[in-house]
Amino acid sequence: MSVLGAQRGVVTQPRVVRSEWTELWSLRSTWVTLGTAAVITVGMATAFGFAHRSAVRSGEEAAGAAQAVDVTFLGLDRLGLVLGVFGVLQATGEHGSGLIRASLTAVPRRCPLLVGKAVVLIAVVTPLGLVVCLVSFVVVQNVLGDDAVALTDDGVAPAVLGAAAYPLAATLLGLGVGTGFRHTAGAITMFAAAFLVIPAALSQSVEDATLKYTPVAAAQSLYAVTTDGGPIELLGPAAGAVVLAAWVAVAVALAAGGAVLVRRDA
Repeated sequence: MSVLGAQRGVVTQPRVVRSEWTELWSLRSTWVTLGTAAVITVGMATAFGFAHRSAVRSGEEAAGAAQAVDVTFLGLDRLGLVLGVFGVLQATGEHGSGLIRASLTAVPRRCPLLVGKAVVLIAVVTPLGLVVCLVSFVVVQNVLGDDAVALTDDGVAPAVLGAAAYPLAATLLGLGVGTGFRHTAGAITMFAAAFLVIPAALSQSVEDATLKYTPVAAAQSLYAVTTDGGPIELLGPAAGAVVLAAWVAVAVALAAGGAVLVRRDA
């Protein structure tokens, strides 16, 4: 973070946010990471759309609104993983470079620094997720042709909005984990384990009872038109939103990361 707030006198939250905003967009890696992730996600959605259309026409899969929506967002798990790592790096990058000392000198109170990073990520990832999901939806529904659904169909618009919330939740989860661990390798390992590895390693009996409460399954429930007939049991959209918010805000993300940052020196 720049010392803008310190140079101008009183450190305020808006100044901290403005400094974090400037820092984020001054890095070329920000543009490359977000742009590449968006393009790849839309490309994957298109590929899955063509595969689904072929499977429906050959009789291997059934057509329906739920299937048309699900296939649109099959690539979101990958986008969530990428943006989660991006969130981790926003927290750990300054520790690795030593810039965290300047940041904590400019902003002696630790929580405003974390809040500033979170606000900037929300401002960046929210429109990104919405655009990616809308573009993916339009492209895939055009690919599906007669088997497509419209935004005005029952449950479709809420599903698209729910899908757009997934990347944001993953990013904030990554920020919280990165803030808590401070070390890039360990934080990315922990995030990937919570996001993908641990759910895949559960035994069948444990999986049946707990898998729907994992971050990925909770996020998937946000854009599920129906919770029936899928490969795993999902929560309803409202319950999934509550579980995902708990992961982000209470369990391992902003609340946990903020508490660690307050108690530790740089």
